[in-house]
This record gives sequence, structure tokens and C-alpha cells, in this order.
Amino acid sequence: MTNLQKLHRGIWPWTLGLKSRLPLHYKRRYIEKYMHEARPVHYHVDERKFVADKYGNPVRVQNVPIPVIYPREANDGLWGGEGIVAGFRKKEDNPMKPRNARIWLPYLTKRILYSEILDRWMAITVTRRTMDLIESSCGFDNYILSTPENELCSKLGMTLKREMLRALVDKSMYSNDQARRDAVYEKYRKYEIPAEEVEWIGLSLYEAEMKQNELEEAERVRNLRPLKDVYADKLFLELSEKFALQAKLQPQSWLGKLNPFQDKKE
Repeated sequence: MTNLQKLHRGIWPWTLGLKSRLPLHYKRRYIEKYMHEARPVHYHVDERKFVADKYGNPVRVQNVPIPVIYPREANDGLWGGEGIVAGFRKKEDNPMKPRNARIWLPYLTKRILYSEILDRWMAITVTRRTMDLIESSCGFDNYILSTPENELCSKLGMTLKREMLRALVDKSMYSNDQARRDAVYEKYRKYEIPAEEVEWIGLSLYEAEMKQNELEEAERVRNLRPLKDVYADKLFLELSEKFALQAKLQPQSWLGKLNPFQDKKE
């Protein structure tokens, strides 16, 4: 048993059906997606363990994540982990007054971004945080390839990551400029993964099940012979045995003895 199998032994909850037959690398990425703690976006983590309350008594610090809602529109853009936050606004002038409910929405804007690997300009809806992350990552491609799935929070982002990784594996970028292709490949080769894992990047559990089902169905059809071919081979074998047996039992005719082309038995 490999170390990877030992790592996920008892963690993958599905032991029967299509989910149990998914590739091991997909299981690893799926588990790491939910075990990896995303960087906080809507609150600041307090590194202190204890703080003093108004009476001077030590109180343990609790960093409670803020629930974030990601609508369907978030999959069509790159929001940088930002989402919709629902909560209450507390009045500072009089804390005893009732709190007012409020919904905080991310500031969205459309920007033209360029992918060096794909050699493509794209109009994508982003947030200010996304632009800051792209700048801190030293480029759009570095941001997409280095950001985990649970921090991208975008189907578009994972689709772009899959296309970039496929281009790195196939070395299909800049087919007319080999020098540029080699330079771009050397720049991003640290993100390269095995070819058999690329097509599974960013797939949801349902999509992975459908892909596994298609692969198994294609393998079954490839190994399956039509019944007409099976019955034809069986009939040919039976007729061959029957004619061979009749040839042994029937005596040779005088005309056959005169045939010079017939094999003579010793």
C-alpha cells in the first residue's frame, strides 16, 4: 500500500459505486479541497490567544469565520474569494438600540486580462481583491495556477486552470514560435502535472462521476464483440470440424486418385 493510499484510508467516505472507482489523484485533490483552510477574506485573524475584557479578565480569542454566500454569477467571473455577506450593523452611538440588518455585496467590475500561456485576451468580471492578488502573484497565469480551488471559488477559474495545464503538458502554445513556446514553458513548468490528471482538474463530484462512467462505458464497448461475430465464428468452427470428420470417414474416390494436385498420404 502506497503512502497516498494510506493517507486516504478511511477518509474517502464512498466505498461502493462510481465514487469508489474514481482515480486516486482526484480523491486526493477533492479531500485536500475541503481539508485546506482558505485564507480569510471578510475578517482579520487575531493571532492572540487571550485578550482582556472590560473588567481586565482574560478571555480566549475566537476567530469565527463569517458565512459567505457565493451565487451562480460567481462561477462566471473571478471574485477572489469574495461573496455576499449577510449580517447586522450595530449602532455605535447607542449599543442598546436594535441592530439593523444589512447585506454586503462585493464591488464588481469588468477588466481585460491576458493569459500568457493561452495567448488570449479575456473580459472577466473581477473584484478589487482579485486585481490585488493578480498583482501580488506577478501575473494572471501565476494567480490562476497557484491559487487553490477553494480560494478561487469559480468554475471559470478552474476551467482556465485546466486549459493552462493542458497547454503545458501538450506544449501546444505558440505553435509558430518555438523560442516563445520554450520560454513560456520554462516560466510555468513548476505547475506542470501528469497528463492523466489534467482532465480531472476542477470537476465537481457529479461531473467526475459522469466522466468515470463514460470511461468505463467506452472500455466496455471496446472489449465487447457483436453477437453476430461470435455466432459466425462458432458456426465456422462447427462446420470446419464437421467437414474434417466427413473427409476422414468417406473413402477416396477413383477420380480423386487421378488428381495430380491432391496431397498424397504416405
